[in-house]
Formats: sequence, structure tokens, C-alpha cells
Amino acid sequence: MPIRVAVVDPLPVFVEGLTAILSSEGVEPETPEDLIAWAAGDAPSAILLSLLSAREWTLLAEIHRLRPDVSVVALVETPGPETSLRALAAGAIGVLPRAASPSSVRFAFRAAVDGLSLLPVDLMRTLVANQPRTVSGPLSDREIDWLRRLTEGISVSRLADRAGYSERMMFRLLNQTYAKLGVDNRTKAIIAARDRGWL
Repeated sequence: MPIRVAVVDPLPVFVEGLTAILSSEGVEPETPEDLIAWAAGDAPSAILLSLLSAREWTLLAEIHRLRPDVSVVALVETPGPETSLRALAAGAIGVLPRAASPSSVRFAFRAAVDGLSLLPVDLMRTLVANQPRTVSGPLSDREIDWLRRLTEGISVSRLADRAGYSERMMFRLLNQTYAKLGVDNRTKAIIAARDRGWL
């Protein structure tokens, strides 16, 4: 079944430009007056939707509610992580600046049709930076024992003596243990280990 494609923007000249870009990909986009009714059909669908006012944001959310399988690429006037994240939360699967190049529009459209998401780099970096780090591997019994001793108040110097390491090496091993927990200090490591039921 061929995919149906819609282009929605308040400026007719902009719609014409997007239509020409997609036509070069062998696609014949439609420009429906009632996007909700258009999206309600059963055929696989993709939409290039400019988000310029509250009306378009509402349209995006409503389409996603009614047909979450419709691939919507949002074109935003002022790109940035917050706007992009808002568009994704409303139901878009890709976000582009409205001033994107024709090749970027074609690329984002093809990605959306293939079930992939094309997102701005600044958004991806923001998302990754704000994610809590996760455990990179299970802790060994020895590492869990070290954390238990630290919760009991033992100094790193005494822990090193007990484990047969120099104090410098003990600090290095503890830092590696902390990194496995996705944290950067003793207090956070103890909390993380307790949260996982290891202490």
C-alpha cells in the first residue's frame, strides 16, 4: 500500500516548496484542509507539519492521539532542545528547523517513512547529558564488600591495608567501582548500592 503524505504550513509558497522537494523523491504530497480527517484514514501516512502557532501544536498532539503510527516531521521556526523535545513529546518523530535545506527535508522525510527519527544534534546532546548514568557492569563481591566497609566508616587507608593494596591503588579501584555505578564519589556510590539492595 503506498504511503500518503501531507504537507501543512500556513504559507502557500512554503507548501509549494515542500511539495516540490518531496515530488523530486517520487512522492505526490497532499495539502488537506482538514488534517485530522485526512490522518484518520487507514493508509500509512507521513506529514510534514510546520509548528508556528498553538493551533499546529494542538493538531500534532491530536493526530498523535488518534493515529500514533502516523510519522510526523515537525518543522519549527526556532530550533533548540526545548522546542524539539516539546515536538517529540507532542508526537513528532523528527524535528527540523523550518529553514532547513531541501536535502535535509528529503533526508528527514525518508527517515520518517522508514520508521527512523532524525533529531537535531543539540537535542541529542541535551538528552544524553541529562540521563542518569547506569551501571556498566555488575559489582564483584569484593567491590560490594569495600562499599560495606566504607558504610561502616573505615578509612580508605585501612581498607587498602586489609585488601593488600597501596592507598593510591585503593583510591583507583574505588573510583572504578564508583564508575560502574554511574557515580563519581563515595557517598553517591553507597546510596546507589543501597538502592540496588547490595548493602
